[in-house]
Amino acid sequence: MVNEEGEENKTYRYIILLLGFASLVMAAASVYLMEILGINYGAGLAFLSLANRTNVASSNVTQVAAAVGNLHSAISEAYLVAIIAFGLIASALVLYISRYRRFGAMSRRYTLLHGTLTLIYIAIFYLVLSNLQINYTSFYFLFVFSAIAAALIIDVYLQLKISIRGEEPAKVRSDMRIVPGSPYTNLLNLRDTIFSKLTGDVRIVDKHFNSDAISNLHRLLETNFANIRKLEIISSKEMFDAKFNDNYTDFKNELRNKGVELNFLLMSDADSVEQHERFIFDDNRAYKIPPLNIINKKSEHIVGLRVGEARSRFDALMRNATKYDNFVVKQARG
Repeated sequence: MVNEEGEENKTYRYIILLLGFASLVMAAASVYLMEILGINYGAGLAFLSLANRTNVASSNVTQVAAAVGNLHSAISEAYLVAIIAFGLIASALVLYISRYRRFGAMSRRYTLLHGTLTLIYIAIFYLVLSNLQINYTSFYFLFVFSAIAAALIIDVYLQLKISIRGEEPAKVRSDMRIVPGSPYTNLLNLRDTIFSKLTGDVRIVDKHFNSDAISNLHRLLETNFANIRKLEIISSKEMFDAKFNDNYTDFKNELRNKGVELNFLLMSDADSVEQHERFIFDDNRAYKIPPLNIINKKSEHIVGLRVGEARSRFDALMRNATKYDNFVVKQARG
């Protein structure tokens, strides 16, 4: 299951890279179009000037003048196509940067934006080409048309994936529960069912976070760190043990080496009194969980939460929280 998640993330990354390449080809095609149209427009003006100075049939001059006017309009359209094409590149870049949160709000917006810009690009590109007498079967244009088709197909595919994902209820497997007599099996089930699916920015609220919690969290996430960008934890100082700071420092350094940013905060005393639920969430899923220090030993069912509800509570706690590193410095100063 973990390997399947990793392959899915890798496939999505390749798809976005292909989308970016197609967008780059479309941008290059728009610049090339402006060059062709500019040359034809200049040649048309030169011919028209020459025709006015010589004895050329007025009908020919009229035809050339009309063609020059059409080319001028086509150049304006080509500039618009270029602007749209660079918007496509920017959208694809945002999608690649936010690839670990591919079902998040930002990815949804920019997927829709890229699809909309692609359709507009196709319409205006067709209008520009209609003013030119060119060979559409040349290798260059076949390559450009293939890039446009690839971008359109990827946009439709991403929209379908987002729509299907939006219709899926955020829930845990019905038979997922913690059995006190099977701590090792519990840990494996938790890792494969929940923690291996977390991506991007992962946030945790657990006010009894100690060295055992660090150990269990590492075991639960160790196969999935490649898919996580930031880990934010809000806890309290109630359960700190003598080795906690050393274990925390080692954990933070190891995460940094894996490319994961750790942000550990302590909730205010008032919030610590009121906050009893533990939960974990990313941009797509949220769960109530047992305390991480005994997550594989306490008899309890894992319950799904709404992501918006979890984020709202997390943000409220974060507003009054103190960074753990600042807390340590303050304690050292007495």
